[in-house]
This record gives sequence, C-alpha cells and structure tokens, in this order.
Amino acid sequence: MMEKRRGGMTAEEFLSLFENSARELDVKSSYTMARELEKFRSDPLLGYRTAGSKAEFEAGEYLYEKMCAIGLKTEKHPVVLDGWEFCGATLRYNTDGGERCIRLGGYQTQMDVQDLQTELVDAGKGTEKDFQKTDVRGKIALIRINQRDEWWINYPAYQAHLAGAIAVIAVQDKGYGEVDPAALNAQDICGVPNAPAFSMSKADMSEVLSAMKKGRLAVTLSASSRVREKVTTYNIVGMIPGQTSQMVGVSAHYDSYFHGFEDDNCGVSMMLSLAQALIRSGYQPKKTLVFIAFAAEEWGKINSRYDWSAGAYAEMTQGLNDWRGRMIADINLELPAIAHGKKHYIRSVYEYKHFLRDFLKDPKGVDEYYPEGADVVCPVQTWSDDFSMSINGVPSLVNEFSSGSFMETHYHSQFDDDTSYDERIYSFHHRLYLRLLLAFDNCSLPPMDFSTRIRRLVRSLKGDITETAEADEFYKAAEKAEETAEELYEMICGVNHSKQPQERENVAGVMILDAFKYCEDNFVALDWYEKSVFPHENPQKNIEYMQRAMTALEEGDAEAAKSAMVEVDDNSYAEAFARGVTSYFTARALTDTGSWGSGRLTGHIDLFGVMRAVMDKGKDGGEDFTFEKEELAVKMAVERKNLRCLIEAETARLKGLTKKLQGAIAAVEALNR
Repeated sequence: MMEKRRGGMTAEEFLSLFENSARELDVKSSYTMARELEKFRSDPLLGYRTAGSKAEFEAGEYLYEKMCAIGLKTEKHPVVLDGWEFCGATLRYNTDGGERCIRLGGYQTQMDVQDLQTELVDAGKGTEKDFQKTDVRGKIALIRINQRDEWWINYPAYQAHLAGAIAVIAVQDKGYGEVDPAALNAQDICGVPNAPAFSMSKADMSEVLSAMKKGRLAVTLSASSRVREKVTTYNIVGMIPGQTSQMVGVSAHYDSYFHGFEDDNCGVSMMLSLAQALIRSGYQPKKTLVFIAFAAEEWGKINSRYDWSAGAYAEMTQGLNDWRGRMIADINLELPAIAHGKKHYIRSVYEYKHFLRDFLKDPKGVDEYYPEGADVVCPVQTWSDDFSMSINGVPSLVNEFSSGSFMETHYHSQFDDDTSYDERIYSFHHRLYLRLLLAFDNCSLPPMDFSTRIRRLVRSLKGDITETAEADEFYKAAEKAEETAEELYEMICGVNHSKQPQERENVAGVMILDAFKYCEDNFVALDWYEKSVFPHENPQKNIEYMQRAMTALEEGDAEAAKSAMVEVDDNSYAEAFARGVTSYFTARALTDTGSWGSGRLTGHIDLFGVMRAVMDKGKDGGEDFTFEKEELAVKMAVERKNLRCLIEAETARLKGLTKKLQGAIAAVEALNR
C-alpha cells in the first residue's frame, strides 16, 4: 500500500513540519490581543468599531504595528466605501421615581441630535396596519421585530418613515439577543439612511410599556449616529514571501458591533497567531502567505440590500492587489473561540469539498472537541467575507459559525464578550487551521474538483422541466463537463502527491483558477434572502409555489394559497407592508450596483396585488378566485419561459466550462513533458 503523500512529502514528514510550527502557537496571547481590540470603540460604554470610524482606523493602525512586529511584510490597502460612526444614544423619560435614562443601540442611519423632545408610542410590530391605527407623526415608534424569522429592520423602519415618524426603536422579539432581557442588538440596515433606527432591550421595553399605561409618554432623545458617503478605510495586509508566485490567504474582519470579542476579535488575533507561529518556527513557505484584516465586514454601503462585506468586496474590485489567478485559497476565520454545535463544519466552495474531506481524515482528536466529528458543507454563503472573495476569483472557505445557538443568543449584542470564550476550542482551531494552511501551501496545484459543483447543479434541477428537450441538452452537457472535471482532478492529485510546488506549475494553476472564476460568474445566483443558489433554482421554486397556490385557490383555500405565495421571491413582505415599501426595496435589489449581490437575482415575480386580493376575499368568506387564478397563470407562464431560458444558458455555460477544464488538463499534462 502506498504511503499517503502531500507535496512530495510522506504523511509523517508533513506531520513533523506541522508540529514544528504548532509548537510556536500562543493561544493565551491570541486571547489577550482579542481583549485589547475591545479598547477601540466609538461608544465608550457599548463599543462599536464600524466602517470608516475613528475607532476602526485606530484598530487598523494597531494591527498594522502588530503585523510589522511579528515580522510580516505589511501594507495598508485603502478602500473607498460608505462609513458609519455610532457614538451612542440615550432615551430619557420621567417616572414616579424620577428621570430614567435608557441606553440604546444603533443602526446605520443618520441622526445627530441633542435633547430632542418628543413622544414615544407603541407601534406593535411596525407593519402597515400598525401604522394605520397608530399616529406616529413627529414621534418615535417603538416596535418589536424578529429579524431571524419574519422581516428585517429596513421594512418597518421605512414604513414608519413614510408614516412621518422621527425614528423607530426596535426590540428583538426572539431571533437574536436571546441571551438576556438586557441584550441590545445591532444588524446591518439594508435600508435608507434618513429613516433613523435604534435598538432597545426587552427589559427596558417592559418598563417603558408600564410607563405608557399611565398616559402619554414624553421622552428626550440624544443620539450621535452619522452616515457618510465614500469614506476611506483600510484593509491591513501582511505577507510571508514564498518561493513561487502562488499565494494562500488567511483572513478575518476587524470591524465590530459592541465589544466584538467572538465576532471577530478572536478571528483576527488567531490569524496573527498563525502568522507568528510560522515565522518563529522558521517555516519557509512555498507560496506567499497573505494575512488579511478586513475592514467594513458588518456594514459599508448606503441603502443597499447587500450592505455588508464591503471591505472584502472593495479589496477585490478596486484594483488593490494581484491575488486573482495567484491565490489558490483564502481561509476566512469567524467566531473561532466557541463551538457552534457538536460537529465542526468547514463551509467551502464546491471545488474544495473533496480535498477538505480528505484533509479532515488526518487531524487526530477532532471528536475530543466535537463529539460528532467534522465535515464540509457547500457552498460558501453571503454572510461572511469568503463569498466576496470567491465571486472575485479567490476560492474561499470559512469555519462554519451560523448553525449554533450563539447566533440567536449572544451574536451582535453587548454580551459578545469573553464569557463565551472556550480556550480548548480556540486552541483546537488554531491547530486545525494552521495545519490546513500548510496543506494548501504544499499543494503544487490548486486541489480543485469541479465535478462537485456540476453534480450539485444537476441534482438541483427538479420538476416538470426535467422532462423537456432543454433538460436533455443540459444533462448531456453536464455529463461531459463532469467527466472532464474528474479527469482533471485525478491529474491534479497525481501532481500534488508527487512533487513540491514549483514556479513552473503556475501556468496550470492560473488556468484552474480561471475555470473557478468562470464557475462563480456563471453558476452563482442569489435568492431574495441572500442565499447562494444556482440560477435556475429561483424560477424553479417560484413555479412550484405558484402551482401550490393555484391548487389551493381551486379548492377555495385562501390561507393555503397565501402561505404558498409568500414563498415566491420577496412576496412574504406583501402580507405586512405597504406597496410603497415593498416595491421600493424590490427595485433597490434589482438595480443594485457595486456590491457582491449586484446582478445575481434572476428576475422577480410580483404577487402583491394577487396576495392582497386573496387575503381580503379569504377574510370576507369569498370563494370566487377566478381573477386571481388568471393572474397566477400568466405569471407562471412568464416564469416557465424564464426557467427555460436559464436552462439553455446553463447548458451553454457547461459547454464553456468543459473547454476551460480541457485547457487546464493540457496545461497539467505539459508539466510532465
């Protein structure tokens, strides 16, 4: 039996190489640095280190000095994006016991006032009906929102703005900030800057509602929340030069809400700990190792549905680097000092699933920290910087962080502090991702298996379309692309297992990465909730749910029809918000430019009128849905045509991918001549 090899080394040689560097890991210093980053804050009590703020700039300067001290070749990459500085907000009102002062959290909106006197009114959940029965003109509206399961803050905030409210104060009603009744919450706004929004804790809301029962509640608001267009902030980049022109990246973001201990101080400090260990151990990398502290991950674009990950997107689109075609992977680190469940997942682009699963067979002791082991999930999603990197040609992965309870309890609240810290998990992640960094560095060629994406693409095609002539052509093109991809991956593995990385491998590497960028350009779309999908999946889903709605209407079941229609594109908002609100945000998404989500929607089916008509008839007991069924039939016909066009386009793109992969095969074959 052949001994497993990596980059021309035996497994034992690679393990020795890893342990030599791992001995230099200093997890306690990582923890200390994560705590030190907390001192850079805009609000003296709550924190906040946001895009373009003084606090973010000072944290960037601190990281620059740290990288230089470690021994990295360090650069500041200036990125132009939109900025927000939140220096605090308070709400004061009188009670029988005297004046009470509540500290508020902030959203990325414009409001800079001192001692503004007005009235606070209870506006329920902030829906159209709530504002129809509650006069909020010239007042502050108190609302309850569940951003995880219902709607985002921008919808009720804009609804309140159109109703004449000065601002909204949102209280999380489940979804986020569940750790404590005193928890505040902060998220990106996805909305207009002149519809001010703040957050209040459940505990404070309880006292406010008690005060409201005694009559009109006069309040005094002071707030310093400033949004600015086109500010300059900095991504801080440190490098360990390698022996070839290829690169491997490690990244984390240094902006934060509140204290940001887990999200993402620990990610940044862990990244620098990996760099320091490699330098102290004397490791000589084959590829240039790039350590990237991204700014503006939490927010950085005014009035956009895609307003986060602005620093990473700007890095890749403003001509600041030469990473595309050279960086074979970026390992993004998010919230790494806590376990997010009983099983550890690496979330990756499709092409690295095979390589990562093989990698996870090697590290020992995973089950000591994760009783159910470790695995890989695909694809990368939009909620962290790895998506912005991937769509711009750098294959990326991230330690999966979204599935654990932390997201519902501590995430984006003032309770994101070191009380959640787990040193054992943090230490394990240091070792795991150091080992993965070394594994990538010792690959001669990017270990990319394109057949994973192709197979997933084929499996995602469902419904009546699978029985059409368009689908037959699609399947033929996919089969050829899959066979070619499998041939290429087998050749890549042969090279990677037999030889050390050399400069002459670069041409083949560039062609492999070019094929990856082609896949990202042609097979990555978004649904209306910012989930990464294949282009045909949106219309396919829409047709399925419109068919369900049609069946329900034929049976006279208005509630079932409505429940089906809310699953079509962004029509879930039609149930709660006015046409002016829903159409505004739909149009913003469809016309968005200059962000990672631009151009990735595949159309829009507007069911606002149909839904409202069905809801009204269902309420009145009406059963004649002739008009609504006709409207649905027309929209289904439009979407079926859209689906056929997308399948034809994907077929052509699969043929284009096959040619790209064949070119890469020829380049790999040339290495052996």
